Amino acid sequence: MKIVYALLLAILVSGCAAPSDSLINKSEPGLEGEASYADYINVNGKHYINAWELALTDPAELKQIGKVDKGHFIQEGAAVYEIAGYPEHGVVAVKDDGAHRGLADNLSGYLIYVQNAGGDISFYPKIQDLPVKKINVYKNGSKLRELTGADLSAFLTLFDKQGPHNEFRFKETPAFTVEFVAENSLGLNYGIMEKEGQYGLPHIESRLPDEIAEYLN
Repeated sequence: MKIVYALLLAILVSGCAAPSDSLINKSEPGLEGEASYADYINVNGKHYINAWELALTDPAELKQIGKVDKGHFIQEGAAVYEIAGYPEHGVVAVKDDGAHRGLADNLSGYLIYVQNAGGDISFYPKIQDLPVKKINVYKNGSKLRELTGADLSAFLTLFDKQGPHNEFRFKETPAFTVEFVAENSLGLNYGIMEKEGQYGLPHIESRLPDEIAEYLN
């Protein structure tokens, strides 16, 4: 995780072209099948799993490519869309009815699914190829603030200073969602939990530095 955000911070300076299927990491570990990832869909003979941390940041260029043949949470027959920059459909979007809320709010109304060919072969985008141009901070679904420039860099630095895993346990759903908006149609979103005046990441149960409160109030 720390490597990821170091790369994101470096990309802010160097910039990067929008990703295509040729830049997709086909060896992301841990995406082997339905047993580990219950939220799946089958479309046009391909198997996809939900990538909860990926966010659709620009729905303007979506193009329908088919319908869900089978799914766990998503109903059969739901429309499936091609995402700009992924013409080979390694990554697709599906309209979300809001029935299930995960570790971060679904801000766009679409869920992102990544093709999984089985074994160690997946089509997960390289997160470092999603250059961050701004960060939107939401509290309980309402936009709190937009971070750019020095504030963006400072937030990423604090976000990278995560404590040990499994030390910040929670029961409620996250109050905050931070959306990392990239230079293309895909970005990243993460939930942030507040508990007793402290903040942490629910997906790894890790505490964040107290200074991050400046951007969450």
